[in-house]
Amino acid sequence: MNEEVQKEMPYITIDDVQLSIEDLPAEGQAIFGRLQRLNQKKANMTLDLEEIQASINFFSSRIVQLVNNEGSEEAEFDIEETDAFPPEED
Repeated sequence: MNEEVQKEMPYITIDDVQLSIEDLPAEGQAIFGRLQRLNQKKANMTLDLEEIQASINFFSSRIVQLVNNEGSEEAEFDIEETDAFPPEED
């Protein structure tokens, strides 16, 4: 049962040694908590950046569609999809 509890407790690995939070001194436990929060923030930011990039791709593609599909006969634009205006990702 002790092994099951050990597996559920948060731990870090330093020099191939797993240390659970209870193995750390008070200052180490505080630092450990900060590391956990920072890693969670990083994961959330990564998701946010993926959503932002998807939105950028969508709106860039939409502008290209609007410019290519609208226009008078006097001036018709044809914007090619480039790195500045990448195609919408599936």
